[in-house]
Amino acid sequence: MKSFPAEEMDAVARPFPGRIGVCIKDLNTGLRYEYNADEPLPTASVVKVSIMIELFRQAHNGELSLDDRYRMRTDISSHGTGTLSIMRDYPELTLRDYCRLMMGVSDNMATDMIVHLLTPESINATLDGMGYHNTRANMQLGVWHYLMKGVVDTPSRELDEAIRSGELNDGPGDKDLPFASDLRNNVASANDLVDIMEKIHAGKMISPEASAQMVEMMKVVKGDNRIRQYLKPEIETARKTGGSGRIKADTGIVYLPTGPMFVAGLSTSDLAEDQVQGMEAVGLITRMAYATVSPESVLGVE
Repeated sequence: MKSFPAEEMDAVARPFPGRIGVCIKDLNTGLRYEYNADEPLPTASVVKVSIMIELFRQAHNGELSLDDRYRMRTDISSHGTGTLSIMRDYPELTLRDYCRLMMGVSDNMATDMIVHLLTPESINATLDGMGYHNTRANMQLGVWHYLMKGVVDTPSRELDEAIRSGELNDGPGDKDLPFASDLRNNVASANDLVDIMEKIHAGKMISPEASAQMVEMMKVVKGDNRIRQYLKPEIETARKTGGSGRIKADTGIVYLPTGPMFVAGLSTSDLAEDQVQGMEAVGLITRMAYATVSPESVLGVE
């Protein structure tokens, strides 16, 4: 019977200069690989998976509708990724479209709009209820980015500009928390993420309909790094990536010809100059997993 080359995979993860967690599960063979897979690690935008789950849970329970329309709040930071930050006006969108922007182009303003509505307390209560005790969504992305600069004030466009210009980059807040394996941070364990991906694939996350919509939103995510780095272009994935400075993360469903594989890799380097090594390590480890069960799916493997 085939098995993942765990020793070789460990040899890639072990020398990484920082903290790294990886979990991989192949549905067809049942093969599983774990490396530091229970440690809560910073997620960057991978936290948006947890937010999406809570949004669909509340919609499923009738607490809100994905067709409800909300105008963008004025107290949301425009810092970070996405498209809404380039708009001069404050648009009014449905929650469904805010979620599409959050997942598809990793829009931080759309994310924080949803978090304002759901509340971190509700998101975390749902995660706890599902047994995901090492995964948390405690901060809006704007607040999280502010804290990297030590800024603890309520987000505003004026503060955004001061941070971007470098005028404000050494506030009194805990600048280490966004990079910490701390349940007060936005964190996840690789094991939790793989279980989430498996439930979404099986139609068991909230409901079959909700799971199918989540997959559709994650299939929009682009990029050929991290878990896609060594996959051939025709191999489909449904995933969510994340990255901010020393933090690099990715989780998703990889649709190999042999069946789906659920993967999660999170890394936080000790030094900024080592951040790319986290992406490389996750790429190499997942490459070995793909090659074990479906070598024809891997670049450079015949």
